[in-house]
Amino acid sequence: MAHRKLVIGSSLLLTLAPSLGFAADEKFSIPGTSVTASADDGNVPANTVDGDLNTRWSAEGDGQWIRFDLGANKKVAYVKIAFLNGASRTFTFDIQTSTDGTTFSTVRSNVTSSLSSSIQTFDFTDVGSARYVRLVGYGNTSNAWNSYLEVEIYGSAAETPGNVVNVSTAAQLTTALTNATAGTTIVLADGTYTKTGAFSIQNKNGTASNPITLKAANRGRAIISGSASLSVSGSSYVVIEGLKFTNTGASAIVLDGSNNVRVTRNTFDLIENGTEVKWLMLKGSGSHHNRIDHNDFGGKSDPGPVIAMDGNYSTQMTQYDVIEYNYFHDIGPRLSNGLETLRLGLSAVSMLDAYATVQYNVFERCDGDPEFISIKSGHNTIRYNTVVNSQGQLTARHGNHNSIYGNFILGDGTKAGVGGIRIYGTDHKVYNNYLEKLTDDALLIDGGDFDGGPDSSNYTSTDLSKHWRVYRTEVVNNTVVNSTTGLVIGKKYTYAPVDSKVANNLIRNTTGTLYNETKTSNTLFQGNIGYGSTLNNRSRTSGEIRNVNPSLTTSNGLQKLSSTSPAINTAVGTYAYIAEDMDGQIRSTNDVGADEYSTAAIVHAPLSLEDVGPNAP
Repeated sequence: MAHRKLVIGSSLLLTLAPSLGFAADEKFSIPGTSVTASADDGNVPANTVDGDLNTRWSAEGDGQWIRFDLGANKKVAYVKIAFLNGASRTFTFDIQTSTDGTTFSTVRSNVTSSLSSSIQTFDFTDVGSARYVRLVGYGNTSNAWNSYLEVEIYGSAAETPGNVVNVSTAAQLTTALTNATAGTTIVLADGTYTKTGAFSIQNKNGTASNPITLKAANRGRAIISGSASLSVSGSSYVVIEGLKFTNTGASAIVLDGSNNVRVTRNTFDLIENGTEVKWLMLKGSGSHHNRIDHNDFGGKSDPGPVIAMDGNYSTQMTQYDVIEYNYFHDIGPRLSNGLETLRLGLSAVSMLDAYATVQYNVFERCDGDPEFISIKSGHNTIRYNTVVNSQGQLTARHGNHNSIYGNFILGDGTKAGVGGIRIYGTDHKVYNNYLEKLTDDALLIDGGDFDGGPDSSNYTSTDLSKHWRVYRTEVVNNTVVNSTTGLVIGKKYTYAPVDSKVANNLIRNTTGTLYNETKTSNTLFQGNIGYGSTLNNRSRTSGEIRNVNPSLTTSNGLQKLSSTSPAINTAVGTYAYIAEDMDGQIRSTNDVGADEYSTAAIVHAPLSLEDVGPNAP
């Protein structure tokens, strides 16, 4: 899947691994003889499937079409198109499908390409069964020509017929959910669905190959509203796709004691009334392996997290859940507590392991809680996310053994309170993060008001809500640039961090103390670089912190190592888990900072809105 038009102008290639048993979409092989068109100017339709970007199909005028015969009914998921002179003009077209080649349904209308010379992805709600795909063109911004270099169509085997239930009323939806079995697909027609209480999926079990699917016929046009919501309890292998939630007074979706549930391509835009509401909850014993992907969560101001992973509140955490490719935005205004964008656990279950993965999401203007991501459980991974101008910090608040790496945390240098990463607890690893133009602490290994001991065993239940002393945290190979502060140790509370490591970080700011040790600790410093402001407030050797110009250069909007940087090949210490840099490029002899000087292809970069949310590829 090619990601285009990055927030700061780079190209990006990410590979999505299939998960939860859902079949991966593949490119269909279409022979040139299976492609026809309404007209051409000698650049024939077959040219769009010859794999050659130097050939094309062209036809002039509104309504000219090109049709692709897949040979049999298939599930069609999305198309990719490369356009003639696509970097200088945009094209407008419809995407249609048909089972018989005569009657076509429009799956996306008035689609407009982006300015790009690369092949572009155009997604839509999966069509369960179609043999023909037709593109109907309406010219481009320069002229009336429709000119396509290559067209690729992706999907898989057709959905099994006979298990589709079409509904158009709340009563029909209730009945369909009651009667659903493995393989049932419930399709909601455009309209509003409301009732008193939740639409319930209770004790229903699909399978990996035959899930129970609840989906909108047209993405975002089937609306759960009023006092309605959706409850999934004691169930497994359920897919919730393409709905819009505008309900009030209750969670939009509650996953209770359920596993292998996928919540995908939905829009969460709840109407708020001052009630403390968690928009999406994962709770209960037996909750595990759920996937929250490609959703839009925006406009929350009432108290309560956007997503809350609560477990059973005492002895179990929901485990192995994945939150990815979502767009979180416009959360706030600031509350002192309780409006987290993500809350991964609770104080009561913070000593339990969640093994959650939060990756490839965009967080923009998430200003509610000082901890816009609040980790309150163990063994979680937060990686490859892009955070834009969000007040607060990504915080390991409770729990141990969390990994935070490869994130891009970006401010504008003006908005107050935009911070980076804050740490409490034991055995965390923070590495390969890129932090720029932040106005609050970029990297904070904080002090604690409670000491649970080096193995976190010295506590009672009343201690779980406290700020636990840091033990053995490693903050390694991060880059902080153009921010008001750099790395801070022991800013608040009583107990200084113990046995932690600060290694091979690169900080280049023009204000503040770059390495600010508010408390005396036995933290190991090695191989760090600081430049542009006061280096540190303790006595540190050049082997611990070098005061040297890192010779950075702007590359795709980021501050990266130039070929003459003294950071190249000068990292020290053994940190075997750091095998690549923030770009996903392999580290050889390690460089200082998040960036490894390399000419290899970039795998990870800041994400744009085109890469996440309901309409992303």
